[in-house]
Amino acid sequence: MGHYPRSNLRLAALLAIGTLILGVMVPTDKPEDSSDHTISLALELEPVSSTADNNNEAEPAVENATSQSDDTPEHTKLSYIILQDDNLSAVFAKLNIPARDLQEILQANGSDTLRRIVPGNLLNLTQNEAEQIHSLEYKIDPLTTLVATRQTSGFVIETLKKQVVITTANHTASISEEFPSLYKAGKQAGLSDNLIMELANLFQWDISFALDLRYGDRFSLVYQEHYVDGIKIKDGKILAAEFSNSGKKYTALLYQRDNGDNTYFSENGKSLKKAFIRDPVHFSYVSSSFNLRRLHPIHKKVRPHRGIDYAARKGTPVVAAGDGKIYQASANEASGNFLVINHGEQYVTKYLHLSRFAKGMRAGIKVKQGQKIGYVGSTGWATGPHLHYEFLVSGVHRNPKTVGLPNADPIPDAELNTFRVQTSGYLRQLAALNKQIDQSGLDASSKTGE
Repeated sequence: MGHYPRSNLRLAALLAIGTLILGVMVPTDKPEDSSDHTISLALELEPVSSTADNNNEAEPAVENATSQSDDTPEHTKLSYIILQDDNLSAVFAKLNIPARDLQEILQANGSDTLRRIVPGNLLNLTQNEAEQIHSLEYKIDPLTTLVATRQTSGFVIETLKKQVVITTANHTASISEEFPSLYKAGKQAGLSDNLIMELANLFQWDISFALDLRYGDRFSLVYQEHYVDGIKIKDGKILAAEFSNSGKKYTALLYQRDNGDNTYFSENGKSLKKAFIRDPVHFSYVSSSFNLRRLHPIHKKVRPHRGIDYAARKGTPVVAAGDGKIYQASANEASGNFLVINHGEQYVTKYLHLSRFAKGMRAGIKVKQGQKIGYVGSTGWATGPHLHYEFLVSGVHRNPKTVGLPNADPIPDAELNTFRVQTSGYLRQLAALNKQIDQSGLDASSKTGE
């Protein structure tokens, strides 16, 4: 070895020491145990079902659901809304469900309902891991669901009914310049079309809603509402109602008679029903009253107007004023399409200018009070759509507005005490409601559990 300067030897020693330190601090490319440090970046994606517009047909909603129990296999859920012209076979074909499952379900007791599925109703199904139907639910209506469940011996079908909670509600409203008709006042008070129609039907024998209403008239009613799972599904029966018309009060109380019939009576037990209703067209208005010296709008001559004209939209239903038999269903130049009904030997009613007759209406057919017999039109000598209605007593034309009408039978004396006990609560509710309105001067409504 040659001789080097001392300074070079010191530099070489420092380089050697530095290299040794770096070798200890820097890890090698392959650690001794790499398994404890591996991080996977792969993601497990949930399966996604795609839907496509297939000739506007409803696509099933598919949902994979796994029970929380480790012992329960995974089930696939499918929901389908029944379409027009669907049957269960067609639905299963759309959902790619084997026909074998369909046959097994239809062989079960209680499967007849599934042979007549209704458009708009919901069908829920679950499939097991073998893609067999595990269960089927068919919602018949908001209350009723048919459930078919696979068992070892085949499918078992049961019908489940939801509990209906019935509450009572009450409303009151007034006829005013802003709401001049029963319909408009009822809608302003929050009543459904069905309730307004039922209210009109209750008092149709005493009040002409086309002729008799006056500003300041007021009505109140107590009725039922039906709820399922906290959701209102429909209005129930009117339990009690009161209508104040031109200062005269009319009351309707629901009473279940000893024979089981539900009938409405006045406060003193008299039947509301009479042999004839006042208006054969609901929610119309009188365009021409009974007048023996009326100037005819077409011929411009004074001619007797022996009836009442009810103006309404073309196609508005016309009902029979009372029980009877159709004497004539015909047409002529003046009356257009018209019907004549005999109500026994004494009474006759006539209905003129109909656009058409109701189905099956012809001479010799018996009709019931309130039954649809035709539709408002403007056939014959008519300036616009309306019903011309005539009422004859022993062959003489009488004013339908003022003619006296025979009453139906009242509550028998033997049932009067039962009637008073059963309806006393309704009367108290109506009285409290009217007192509340009189004090506040405002319309009010409320709901209470029953």
